Amino acid sequence: MSEHIFISHASKNDAVVKKLREVLEQRNQLTWVDSRDLTGGDALEELIETSIRAARHFLVVISIDSLSSKWVQRDLRLAQAVVKQREDGYKVISLILPGVQAGLLDPFFPTEPVHIFVEDTPTGFEDALPKLFAAMGEQLPEDWQGSEPVQVQPVEELLLKFTDPEMQEQDGVRRATAIAELTYVPADGGREIVSRRYKFVAPLGPVELEEVRWYIERYYRWRRGELRRRERRPGRAWRGGGRRILQEGVGGGTGG
Repeated sequence: MSEHIFISHASKNDAVVKKLREVLEQRNQLTWVDSRDLTGGDALEELIETSIRAARHFLVVISIDSLSSKWVQRDLRLAQAVVKQREDGYKVISLILPGVQAGLLDPFFPTEPVHIFVEDTPTGFEDALPKLFAAMGEQLPEDWQGSEPVQVQPVEELLLKFTDPEMQEQDGVRRATAIAELTYVPADGGREIVSRRYKFVAPLGPVELEEVRWYIERYYRWRRGELRRRERRPGRAWRGGGRRILQEGVGGGTGG
């Protein structure tokens, strides 16, 4: 018997399995994953069967994709047969990803398996790890700290909405224009304040955009004289546009 954990999964779950493998191997748990351990020309079925039979435990990552995978189904049937043949604690452990209902699992698990469900939360994967290690007969390090959701405080917002966009040309200069509406959303969930609708003209046109391109791509090479004065022009255009948004929007607010 080997000391590795065989991990069976659908290719669409490679990202989850990569994360799972890294966690296991950081804690001295050897893994065997076909997406990493097979190379071109390997006798695929023979190598997989040998590894499943020799593994310490069989871990299957269950998702909607893996339930419809003939390879995962084949791996699972073989592992379930190995459980009946061995008496050394070999287990079939299933890690159930979000989106899989318990009722879908019955046809694939004729006997009561070790199911570990990953909750559909930001910390669902980390929260499932203690159960996974317990199922393998291992313990997480004493300094293990499960993830805790970060409590985000509500914040106030200014939402700017544009409608009816079009291009306008005046004095040979083309500008994007639109009807704007500014909404203030208080952090406490109180009444929103909506401005009157007003016409907004973009502060930047083709000429100014060329100035912005120069500022981003070339400015860092030059910092004196005429180039020093040139650097100020894009900043003035940006600040002027921001002031116009606030002046026009705040100037005629109405209750939402």
